[in-house]
Amino acid sequence: IQIKLLHDASPAVSVKQYSHLPFFRACAAIARTHGVLSFYDGLAPAVVKGALTNSVRFVGYKGITRQLDGPPTPLQSMLAGGVAGAVSAVVSQPVDTVKANMMGLDAGRYASSLDCARAIVRADGVTALWNGGGPRVVRVFLEVGLQFALFEQVSRLVDGWW
Repeated sequence: IQIKLLHDASPAVSVKQYSHLPFFRACAAIARTHGVLSFYDGLAPAVVKGALTNSVRFVGYKGITRQLDGPPTPLQSMLAGGVAGAVSAVVSQPVDTVKANMMGLDAGRYASSLDCARAIVRADGVTALWNGGGPRVVRVFLEVGLQFALFEQVSRLVDGWW
């Protein structure tokens, strides 16, 4: 829903159909125009992206922290998590790009996620699959770094209680 509303609010869209409406009215209008199942557009790439990013993050974090002598400090946890998150963002950006296009208002023009990826590459080249990746890498570095730093600290706190 969010991506459909963002696409509608884009400057490239001359006639706004949904983004000016209150949330529930916009949802109803989208359902009437595109069907209720349109709310599930992009589900497959979203699941693939989630599995891919989490696999890379946890394996990467564990691989980095294993190289340390002893348990990681909060700063080491944050940096290890940040690096693992940044790598996951770079690796999963093509899937995220396809997911965003599949969830948009023009998702119906694609037969499948693979068709969407082919259309992006045909129109703008392979590098277009990584469009928007820079800001995402920075955001994910910070987000996942904090996540793992907090995880380590909370885990130690909880372990002390048992």
